[in-house]
Amino acid sequence: MNISVLYRRSPQRYLSHLSAIIALVLLLHACAKTEKPASEGQAAIAQKRAGLPEIKSAPAFSGTSQANTTFQSVSMQGSVWLAYFFFTSCGGPCPAMNARVEELQKEFSSSHLKFVGISVDPETDTPEALAAYATRYHADSTRWTMLQMPLDSVKSVAVQGFMLAQGAENDPNLHSTRFVVIDKRGMIRGYFDGLDENEIPKFKKALQDLLAE
Repeated sequence: MNISVLYRRSPQRYLSHLSAIIALVLLLHACAKTEKPASEGQAAIAQKRAGLPEIKSAPAFSGTSQANTTFQSVSMQGSVWLAYFFFTSCGGPCPAMNARVEELQKEFSSSHLKFVGISVDPETDTPEALAAYATRYHADSTRWTMLQMPLDSVKSVAVQGFMLAQGAENDPNLHSTRFVVIDKRGMIRGYFDGLDENEIPKFKKALQDLLAE
């Protein structure tokens, strides 16, 4: 039977079909308008779960490790890691900061959490000096790297790259007591004072959440 004849005989059926078609078109339009790329959606979900903002991309840098090998920050891609600044002759906060890293290394021993400490006194902190210092804190060189870099590079990475030590011009005052937390995609996700005991539980919770992403 001709469809037009059928609809003339049953206008209610025609209106019902027309309403269904309109509803379907509107639904498809709404989905196309609001749907986001999978990668963007996954990033948003991960950010909401961790409760940490994506501040900016971590800077790219390279240096010489305590093992006297070349280290490049791009090798951290796919890992959650901490960056911090110190120097081996520091008698103030540096020993406490490195003791905190040693604590985290033990507590997160079954994870892929990694650590990068950058010396702000490269003239003194040679790879040999860094190796001796790393031994004091039982640093696992597969997870914990201590770096010697040219001082100009240290300043650039600390101030422009990680946005630490703002306004500092000369070492050893260049370093900060804050740890920078970087996620698996290379995004800075937070800053935590490693010497503030009240902040440590939140610090460790953030690491757990990022490792779970």
